[in-house]
Amino acid sequence: MADDYRKQTATSYDNVAAEYADRFQHEMSYKPFDRKMLELLVERVGAMGTICDMGCGPGQIAAYLHHLGATACGIDLSEQMVTEARKRYPDIDFQQGDMLDLHKVADDAFAGIAAFYSIIHVQKPDLPQALSELFRILMPDGRLMLTYHVGEEVRHLDSFFDKPVNLDFIFFETDDMLPLLQQAGFSMEEVIERGPYPEESQTRRAYLVARKPAQ
Repeated sequence: MADDYRKQTATSYDNVAAEYADRFQHEMSYKPFDRKMLELLVERVGAMGTICDMGCGPGQIAAYLHHLGATACGIDLSEQMVTEARKRYPDIDFQQGDMLDLHKVADDAFAGIAAFYSIIHVQKPDLPQALSELFRILMPDGRLMLTYHVGEEVRHLDSFFDKPVNLDFIFFETDDMLPLLQQAGFSMEEVIERGPYPEESQTRRAYLVARKPAQ
């Protein structure tokens, strides 16, 4: 069931939150393409409002958005990840939440959403629901930046940072993702893929920029 899967994902990240935060806190320093894409997101959003780091983990993406001058916040499924983010970046608002049901977030709440590898823990049957929620909370003319691993596989981890977890890393084909975004109501602006950096897991990655049409 989706609820059980989401709970096991949250519990797994709770178990490794401190180690994960230490490992990835400075990842923007060796990812120039990611920095460029976040700069593009900030440029497209402009002064419209807040950019939400959806699936923020320990907050490194939100922190980089803040560094670029954007008003940023973060939402994550794992309460312990939120705790780590708040500890590291006290000037940024972080909250616990599930992108499948963001009932605490108002319609049209954000001018931008950066969903960096957060959908890799959304099971494929639940993906339309997640994209629909992201569309709902994005204001008209707002931008969604969505990233994921490209492919058809599901990688399972029973151990992460030498701690027990139960995590699936779900890959997506861009040809499958584009129609789902369009069905959710988005119009596409950018579709880019890149190979891995040496420091990363050796997978191909996609970066999509989608716009919620102005009313």
